[in-house]
Amino acid sequence: MISFSSVLGILLGLGLLFFSMRRETDNLSVYLSYSSFLIVLGGTITVTLVGFRAKYVWNAFLALLKTYVYQGITPKTLKKDVGTMIEWSRRVQSEGNMALDAISKENKDGFIKYIFGLASTGYSIEDIRTFGETSIEEHYFRKLQSSSILGSMGSMTPALGLVGTLLGLITMLGKLDDPSKLGPGLSMALTATLYGLLFARFFFLPSSTKVKQTLSIERFRNYLILEGLILLMERRPAMYIQDRLNSFLDRDSQFSMKVGA
Repeated sequence: MISFSSVLGILLGLGLLFFSMRRETDNLSVYLSYSSFLIVLGGTITVTLVGFRAKYVWNAFLALLKTYVYQGITPKTLKKDVGTMIEWSRRVQSEGNMALDAISKENKDGFIKYIFGLASTGYSIEDIRTFGETSIEEHYFRKLQSSSILGSMGSMTPALGLVGTLLGLITMLGKLDDPSKLGPGLSMALTATLYGLLFARFFFLPSSTKVKQTLSIERFRNYLILEGLILLMERRPAMYIQDRLNSFLDRDSQFSMKVGA
């Protein structure tokens, strides 16, 4: 399932560019330069591989692609998570710690499996909170590396566009004795700057921001789940769990046992 906002944004931006270029000329090939494209994009990838390990660069590209995929965590799903926690609390009240192990095995969510698995082994509440918070933060900062790499790429592309511009100007200056051959050098000089700015502002920098936002939402949800587990282990009443977890949510998206999820 695609991310409507990401796809709409990129299509709208590219569409406006295409419309503007089409108004000025029927020959869109004047905006194309394979040399400039290779200098900007190839140079960016090369410099990134020098500065970062290949594994993390690959993960960054995957994260960029995932920005066009719909993120499943929404106010509606968070509200549903609160309702699920209340159901699990009733299950724990009746079945005891065996329910924690069963919930861990039944779930496909990696974080839920991890912390409920820990809880079923008999660790104290303080230990579970410590382990859970460490897991959340380490996962967040490890994945945040992709956002940092994309941001770094976004800062590199304009500079490499400038490199292409200088190369184009040097090529042009080398042919001053024949004015008819100045065009290709000038074209590369200008298109390199254009490509550098487009890659930075349309792809790398927005993707960096989106990746960081997505990870922040995921971290928030994991803290909500962790808090719910702590309340289950403390054998808190369902109403207390509802009100405590609702305090994490937007007031318009809170769960209520009176009206259901």
